[in-house]
Amino acid sequence: MKTNFNKIIITVCFAFLAQAGNSQGFINLNFESANLTGYSQGNTIPAANAFPGWTVNAQYITYDAPSLSGASISIMDINGYPPGPIQGNYWAFLATGLVPQTDVTISLSQNGTIPAGTESMTFWGNLGGLQISFGGQAIAFSETGSTANYNIYSADVSALAGQSGQLLFSLPAYTSNATLDNIQFSSSPVPEPSTLGLAALGGAVLAWRRWRKSS
Repeated sequence: MKTNFNKIIITVCFAFLAQAGNSQGFINLNFESANLTGYSQGNTIPAANAFPGWTVNAQYITYDAPSLSGASISIMDINGYPPGPIQGNYWAFLATGLVPQTDVTISLSQNGTIPAGTESMTFWGNLGGLQISFGGQAIAFSETGSTANYNIYSADVSALAGQSGQLLFSLPAYTSNATLDNIQFSSSPVPEPSTLGLAALGGAVLAWRRWRKSS
């Protein structure tokens, strides 16, 4: 009887811990937590250093340049492969189809909870053939702004607010390369293109000034 009781307690504890782990908020959505100490441009790099908090599915994980040997996801900084800075110091570059015989879908994902009251999600980059899902449910998005280096995309995720699951950004084989940065959840509805465009312009000016200063 005591043994069965102990098993029940252990089972409940594991269930609680699993739920708690999945209910944590998303982290490093702007990729600024990268730790590149000791790595040079063009190096392969552990996922934990390049994309802390994310699960990375790719043949190669690299720093500042896509791999020419297969499908890769790179952590990029201001000295990396074009198109240049997006937001802050780092962003993600996803590349597939560089080797024709490679049939690989690459992805960045993490588990978490979309905050209660969320109406929309925005993200910056050039998404190519990138696909987005949450908890296995595809998320439709549209372009709501653009700058010289990147576009701004928005999605209505109000129906998913308060839910826990896997946020997945995936790029199927043989699609265009994609860049991704500055993923945000907002309590405001999907913004009008003109409003978000002004915000993007301000962000672009700040990024350019930072790049000029670092140069």
